[in-house]
Amino acid sequence: GPSDLHPVILMTDAQAALDRLGHALDRGERMAVWGDYDADGMTAAAIWILALRALGADPRPYLPSREREGYGLSVLGIRALAAEGVKLVITCDCGVGNVAEIAEAAQLGLDVIVTDHHVAPTVLPAAVAVVDPHRPGDAYPDKDLTGAGVAWKLASALLGQRGSGAADLAALAAIGTLADMAPLTGESRIVVRLGLAELAETRRPGLRLLLERSADDPAEPTARDLAFGLAPRLNAAGRIADAMLALDLLLTEDSVEAARLDAELEVLHRQRQARTAELMVEARALADESPGSWPLAIRSDDWPAGLVGLIAGRLADQLARPVAAATIVGVAIRGSVRAPNDFHVAEALGAVGNHLSQFGGHAGAGGFSLSTEQWPAFRDAFAALPRPFPAGDRPVLDEPNLVAVDLVLPGSMVGWELLTEFERLAPFGTGNPEPVLAIHGLRVGSARRMGTGDAHVSFRLLRGAETVDAVGFSVGEDAPLPAEGERIDVVATLERDTFRGLPRLRLRLLDWASPSESVITARPRTLAVAG
Repeated sequence: GPSDLHPVILMTDAQAALDRLGHALDRGERMAVWGDYDADGMTAAAIWILALRALGADPRPYLPSREREGYGLSVLGIRALAAEGVKLVITCDCGVGNVAEIAEAAQLGLDVIVTDHHVAPTVLPAAVAVVDPHRPGDAYPDKDLTGAGVAWKLASALLGQRGSGAADLAALAAIGTLADMAPLTGESRIVVRLGLAELAETRRPGLRLLLERSADDPAEPTARDLAFGLAPRLNAAGRIADAMLALDLLLTEDSVEAARLDAELEVLHRQRQARTAELMVEARALADESPGSWPLAIRSDDWPAGLVGLIAGRLADQLARPVAAATIVGVAIRGSVRAPNDFHVAEALGAVGNHLSQFGGHAGAGGFSLSTEQWPAFRDAFAALPRPFPAGDRPVLDEPNLVAVDLVLPGSMVGWELLTEFERLAPFGTGNPEPVLAIHGLRVGSARRMGTGDAHVSFRLLRGAETVDAVGFSVGEDAPLPAEGERIDVVATLERDTFRGLPRLRLRLLDWASPSESVITARPRTLAVAG
């Protein structure tokens, strides 16, 4: 619980940041909150804005344009804020690499407080404070907080110092934490638990509408609802339109405005899904043409900059290999990297950094830019990186697309009692996955395909006289459906599903096989995230 949280003051520069913020509040200085166009940076910005509003300030939100400015601080934005009379800028989920931009800010009389969680370069920017648990020598015990997690810790400390509070900050931090796939251990786990409880009660109209679209049961949202339902909706704005739309939805107090913004965001979300499906076909074709090196770098100059991160993520899941996906933006190439957990993306980009003009990130994800002339050299250097990276750092799965089973048990043991035990281990996600079960002794009542392009399956399974429903998303596209009455073994997770207001048990299928094949050694299957 909250008592297990570490004092934020253990982070280098946290005190300097709190002092400077206190000074700005006392003097009524004009402040700006510089976020990012992804869900972690956006929720971090929302946390700072709500906290500062609760303390009587009216900070100016600033989200950079993905196309014009790219990630992090831009000279363009800094100059615009200085012209508006801003005296203090707080960055969220970015800034630790912006040495030149922060030097420019100082020239213009702007103080900058950096709050970030990305791997810090050797030369830090000369900001008033650089608060990032990844700073060299930082004493903070938990390095896995996301941008929203760092913002939540520091903003909560500022509110506490000044005897004030603000609702929904943990709720926002939970969304950012799950969106950025932080390991759900330590503080990130506490943030998500507190945040889910806050979300269930939230009165914020935008969050309520987002939950209604994203959660099976908005009164009891889960980590999965946020990671696969809510966060992708927030991200859709910055991917294909303007991220401010999503930030406005999080911040508005007006239910009419919330309904308008929510409807607009849902249209963008659907467009983004359809466009991603088209681009994945192209990306798969490019991947199939590429030589069978371990890390893969692909590029198409027709891809929108906002979708290359998704392409990299989907391909990395499907092929179980590190993927850099890139496109041209203006005169330069910009790309994103996603990778399985035995490949540290930020360190890998550092290793080929001599070909790049800019790069940054953390273990599971990163971004980079480079000139078009450098692309062939970068592509070859990236493809030549060894696995794992750094060497000897993490265990390598020989068959990266095999699923680790936690428990083998008969169908008769699958029930509410087991689910209740599992739910005590929640929230589930990166670093704390749901228990995976191999269940035998089931018979098929019915089996059908469903969803767009028949990508998903729905089974009704019999264990003795009782039935249990099972669904599988993006599984078994190449496998024949089992026949009615056939005995099968399944690999699945167990979940609570709400149907017409009533809870029921459901299995989420990862794989199945007839007992003769035995599912424990059944055909390997690459698990793709449904979305």
